[in-house]
Amino acid sequence: MTDTTFRYCPTCATPLVEQVIDMAPRQVCPQCQFVHFLDPKVVVIVVIYYEGKLLLGKRNYDPGKGLWSFFGGYVDRGEQVEAAAAREVREETGLTVQIGPLIGVYSATDDPNVLIVYQADLLTIPGETLLPPSEEISELTLFPLEELPALAFSIDARILHDWRQRNHR
Repeated sequence: MTDTTFRYCPTCATPLVEQVIDMAPRQVCPQCQFVHFLDPKVVVIVVIYYEGKLLLGKRNYDPGKGLWSFFGGYVDRGEQVEAAAAREVREETGLTVQIGPLIGVYSATDDPNVLIVYQADLLTIPGETLLPPSEEISELTLFPLEELPALAFSIDARILHDWRQRNHR
C-alpha cells in the first residue's frame, strides 16, 4: 500500500490511483501521468564523548519517552548534513559542537528514515549542572561507558558498537 499523503494530483487535481511503477506500488495520475515517489527522510544523529563519558539525553517525547538517546533530528531540505547535526545538538542541549568523523549510515527495510551518524567534540564546556534548553529532552547526563542506561532505539546499540569499534573503546 502506498502513502496516501496526496489524494489528488498536485499538478492537475485528478484523483490519484495506485499502480506498480518501477516494481513498487505508487500513486499515479491517470490524466497527466504524475508519479508520487516517496523520498526517505534524512536524520542526523550525534555521538558526543567528553572526558571519558558519553553525553546522552532523556527523551521527553515518544517514541522512547523516558529513555536515553543520542542527539539528532531531521535535516531540512537544502541544509548541509553536518550543519544540521550541529544545529540539532545546539537545539537539544544548548551546547556547541564540532562535527567530527562519520560513524555510519543506517537504514532498514520499511523504515522511511536514513540515519547519518557523526561523532562530535564539545566546543562549549558543560558546567556542573546540564540543563536542556529544549522540550524534547528532560535531562542531560554524562555516563561512564561501563554505566550506560537502556537506550531508546534498537539502532542505538549498533551505533554505539560502531562508535566503539572506530574509537577502540
